[in-house]
Amino acid sequence: MEIIDLTYDLEEGMTTFSAHWHFGYEIHQLGRHGHEGRASRKISFGSHTGTHMDAPLHFIENGQSIDQIPMDIMLGPVSIYDLSHLDEDTAVTIDMLDKPVTERIIFKYGWGKHWYSKKFYTGYPYLSEELAHHLVNKGVKIIGMDSPSPDDSKIKLDGETRGTDKDSPVHKILLGNGIIMVEYLAHLDKLQDTEGWNWTVMPIKIKGCDGAPVRTCLHR
Repeated sequence: MEIIDLTYDLEEGMTTFSAHWHFGYEIHQLGRHGHEGRASRKISFGSHTGTHMDAPLHFIENGQSIDQIPMDIMLGPVSIYDLSHLDEDTAVTIDMLDKPVTERIIFKYGWGKHWYSKKFYTGYPYLSEELAHHLVNKGVKIIGMDSPSPDDSKIKLDGETRGTDKDSPVHKILLGNGIIMVEYLAHLDKLQDTEGWNWTVMPIKIKGCDGAPVRTCLHR
């Protein structure tokens, strides 16, 4: 079987979004081979750290939590759109899709090249609201991307914007219609052929949570 791991390592100092509602990754040694006779660690991270899945609860009050997402949407054939030719800050529109829309889709922007810098969070291509509504109408169930968000990075998340209709509108369109998202996909630059792949994505099953890190891969 051919497998491409799409998951970033969770490690101290890793790229994380800078905001008070996010939390970095921390790991501390507890058990030690030379003392307790076994290794164990305490791990702390936010629910949207690294390669992760957004549940509707992330933006939709009383929305579906990560443990309630049906497993059958998390594995199966996927349509992959290679949009790595796009300029920065480009809105992805319906006419840019070069193949049929299916239940599982991945957007490849080639944005992983910025993973180790704060540039990762600015200038990435994003989904137009028109396209978001189109994906809802086409019955999409899960979307993946190698960027941090489907929303325009130029939206300022200041006190005047947060919690209003201007705050993360594409997140709200997709999650509000039950479309699950997987952000921060890794290693899509290794993908040359976008046809004939299956996608498996498994989040940590955290009861009542708005999101969770995942292990995910393409395989065929």
